[in-house]
Amino acid sequence: MQSLSRGLALLGELGRRGRPMTLTELTAVAGLHKSTVHRMLAAFIEHGLVQRVDDNRYTVGVGLYELAESARPAPATARWPHIQAALGALARAVRRPVGFALPRYGGLVRSLSVDARGGAITPPRGTAVLADTELGAAYLAFRPRAEAERCAAQHGTDGYRLLLSLGRTRARGYAVGAAVAAPVLGPDGLAIAAVEVAVDEHDQVARQRIGVAAVGCARRVAGHLAAAAEPAPAPAGRRVAGHLAPEPALGPGGPRPSRTPPAGLMARSGASA
Repeated sequence: MQSLSRGLALLGELGRRGRPMTLTELTAVAGLHKSTVHRMLAAFIEHGLVQRVDDNRYTVGVGLYELAESARPAPATARWPHIQAALGALARAVRRPVGFALPRYGGLVRSLSVDARGGAITPPRGTAVLADTELGAAYLAFRPRAEAERCAAQHGTDGYRLLLSLGRTRARGYAVGAAVAAPVLGPDGLAIAAVEVAVDEHDQVARQRIGVAAVGCARRVAGHLAAAAEPAPAPAGRRVAGHLAPEPALGPGGPRPSRTPPAGLMARSGASA
């Protein structure tokens, strides 16, 4: 258990520094023998918790982000009708099928799909691969760079080309190709899901119009997911920790849009397709 504790401390320190660190630096921070730290890093790399960025530097891996995602509250089942309604409104507006996908098992699982009239399709259409689909591009463009790099390595994709493509998607706000896909952003500006619309690849004007509409739909979906994750406010007049809870503030109705993602996340590399 002591070695596990030391390993977790080492992992936490690597995350707090926010930059790649050399084996020598990590050894000094951990206060352990270099061979011990090297073995710990090898185990973390095997499980995706640490990533080697060159011959002698290490940074946190996508596995940590996946663990963080799993700690998020799952969308409340009660919100799914609202999400389907948002997808249906988009489908009727653009007269095309629309899908909603959540990240699972290294891909994006299409969890809800509606036809061009807004009716539910059962079952939804399969799983989207992150590396070569518009859904994957919309999602990866608004995730930490390490995830895109690992995805490229796993699928044998040119990482540099992928990052350039993701950068274009990020600047545009949505991915476009055989479909149009827009990211559903969480409160921290990171993608937590994506919305997809089938399009005609040769109709450039329609694709731009649909892209803007898909982004709007994704924001509404993000509002529903945020509402599902938020705890219910304490009733007015109820005492909380010895104090009288304030009346809930009143504001305009409708879902709250997600914040714009932090500029430094992918802008440093320029990433999304």
